[in-house]
Amino acid sequence: MADERRQGTVLKDAVQLLRGTRGNLTAAVIVSLLGAAASLGLPLIVNRIVADAGSDGLGETASTYAFLACGLLLAAGLLGALQQYLLHRLGENVVFNARRRLIRALLRLPMHEFDQRRTGDLVSRVSSDTTAVRFALSQGILAGVGGVATMVGAIVALALLDLVLFAVTVGISLAFVLITIVMAIAVRRASTSLQATVGRMTAAVDRAVTGIRTIRAGNMTRREEEVVIGTAREARDAGIRVARITSALEPMSMLALQVAVLAVIGVGGYRVASGDLSVADMVSFLMYVFLLVAPLGQIFSAIGTLGTALGALDRIREIQAIPGESPGDSDRAGQGAARGPISVRFDNVDFNYNAPGKSHTAGALHAVSFEALPGQSLALVGPSGAGKSTILSLLVRFYEPSSGSVVLDGRDISQLSPERARERVAYVEQDAPVLPGTIRDNLKLISPDASDDACWDVLDALELRELVEAHRDGLDTLVGEHGVTLSGGERQRLAIGRALLAQPRLLLLDETTANLDARTETVVRGAIRQLSSECTSVTVAHRLATVMDADRILVIDGGSVVASGVHAELVETSPLYRELARSQLLVT
Repeated sequence: MADERRQGTVLKDAVQLLRGTRGNLTAAVIVSLLGAAASLGLPLIVNRIVADAGSDGLGETASTYAFLACGLLLAAGLLGALQQYLLHRLGENVVFNARRRLIRALLRLPMHEFDQRRTGDLVSRVSSDTTAVRFALSQGILAGVGGVATMVGAIVALALLDLVLFAVTVGISLAFVLITIVMAIAVRRASTSLQATVGRMTAAVDRAVTGIRTIRAGNMTRREEEVVIGTAREARDAGIRVARITSALEPMSMLALQVAVLAVIGVGGYRVASGDLSVADMVSFLMYVFLLVAPLGQIFSAIGTLGTALGALDRIREIQAIPGESPGDSDRAGQGAARGPISVRFDNVDFNYNAPGKSHTAGALHAVSFEALPGQSLALVGPSGAGKSTILSLLVRFYEPSSGSVVLDGRDISQLSPERARERVAYVEQDAPVLPGTIRDNLKLISPDASDDACWDVLDALELRELVEAHRDGLDTLVGEHGVTLSGGERQRLAIGRALLAQPRLLLLDETTANLDARTETVVRGAIRQLSSECTSVTVAHRLATVMDADRILVIDGGSVVASGVHAELVETSPLYRELARSQLLVT
């Protein structure tokens, strides 16, 4: 029952993919029906030619019918070509609709889904799975419309010509159809497994390519090669299982045609000899048998590709069924284009990445409360895994607190749409990501309307102007995949520049000077102070020297705030802070 409900839902999704293609779909169906009509008319004309030839010889009437038959053949060929074009065009629209819906779902998945899923598998759903759906819907199911129409017309014609031969032909055809339906069920199961293994292979390739430098440096190329080839081998084996079934579908239609023709020749020859059937009707009957059985190949293929499509749609729908980010309320009281620093407040916030109640989980928060006034600089320090970065993730609404509230500018963040909440915030992550593209692309990623002059001002402040000007393309200089052409420190400074260019109301910095030498760190800290003077800032730091001048420092340990104050005060009152300061030679 559950499988039937799921199949019904998947079929509904398949129908929805055809929305917006009504005109193209209607044209394809009409052309298919016209082609079927042309094919069905041909045996009738041949019947008249044979009948006339048997009575009067090939006279003027027979010649007229022959020209008409040639015209129908030409029309059928032209209509077939037009049908293929319309189906290919329809297929492209279908795959676009599928990809558009899937991309929207992917980019709005809750952050914890990205924590649990592999990137390559998600990418394969956008590429290979949607392509499988396109082929099945356009070249399989919809292409069968004309075939079904041809079969229906052929069945009617066969029944009118001779009921005995009709019963023999239909009986044979139904037997092959039942066999094919059983095979199609197996195709769907095997195709679902194939799509999953292709997803795992894509994820493995993505992992290997992304980490190629680490793999090469660790001399682990051979082992990684074996892992990736292993996933490719699984995909091959799954593909062979699908091929083992689908390869029998087309020969099945040929076998059905051969068996039906032999049966018609045997039984029909006997009926012609006994005078129960004319030669002209026998010839027409044989032609209609071809028109009945030949489309079975299309239908068999459609059934096979339908199984593949349903397997792919299962994987697509799995992503689309995941609820996206909480939209919050309508946000009628939003701040719009308001500028200036904002306040930040945590009120008794609890959070756990995995299961509620497991307090030992790294990054979990327990009853965290603090407040930063507009324009203040707040620093978060403490041992690794204490929950510092988690606080930033909650502020940017990557995750929702289990209990308590996060308040921005006097409003509970849960009552703001994610877009509205993030309008106030610029976040520089710990690994300082640089996206493929140019320096300008990276700087203007979150502030696309910023001028080039503003970009150069930020580069000046971060001492990156000379680096950029050294390249002939200037701001159009490509940074390579993951910013591979830049050093770690340059990537960090570029990421900081991106945040500062946006002129945020709240600036979140997560270990942003970790890869900088002391001199560059001083420059960056000065630039941050200068360019972020009109915003509130929250900084996570392991090096206490980078936050000693913060307006307030929170000491985080085990997911809780264990101390709060300025540097001098914490050295006297917090054993943990004093230990951290001593280990960094800041106190004796």
